[in-house]
Amino acid sequence: MDPLILQKTQKALDALIREKVLSLNSTSAEGLELSFVAPNSDFVAELGNKPVINCYLIGLNEDKARRKSEPMRSSLDESKTRRISHKEPKYIDISYMLTVWCKDKHGSAEIEHLLMGYLICGLGMFDFLPQEMMTRHEFAPSPYGIRFTLFGSEYSDKISGQVWQAMGTTPKPSLMLSLSVPIAVHEPTHLPVIREINRTLDKL
Repeated sequence: MDPLILQKTQKALDALIREKVLSLNSTSAEGLELSFVAPNSDFVAELGNKPVINCYLIGLNEDKARRKSEPMRSSLDESKTRRISHKEPKYIDISYMLTVWCKDKHGSAEIEHLLMGYLICGLGMFDFLPQEMMTRHEFAPSPYGIRFTLFGSEYSDKISGQVWQAMGTTPKPSLMLSLSVPIAVHEPTHLPVIREINRTLDKL
């Protein structure tokens, strides 16, 4: 299991929003800030003049919908002298609550709604994390991929309500995003290749 999985996921999401989502508009990512800290009262008090997209890690769960009970996969190594047996990975749902914050008293609603719209459209383009992002951040989920689910589950409204209550801040429109990440929990097993099968028939 990769202990850096949360760090890699955060960096990949940061890059995806800056390079793919915000590129839908002429808005420059340099004029925005991305934050992954809890959007509590301290966060609100420290807001600067730049709009902030907050990506708060809200939960970790097993993605049971992708759980598999299929037999182990196997493949030949490069020398074709051994067969490598692979067990199915665990699928972890890494869920974020995305919100947009702006300190401008007069234009905050307009800016926040604009950026939230771009988040919906930009992230909605992807069913899976693009291959270039996986390669750059050293994900190795092939052949499974990192699946995106936008708007969360049927429990998202309840969860977000509990978060706002715990944070002690004014509720804001939020976008739930889940990344279903396959994580290897077993090392591949190397087996010898069977080249010949001898059968002995008892003579009657």
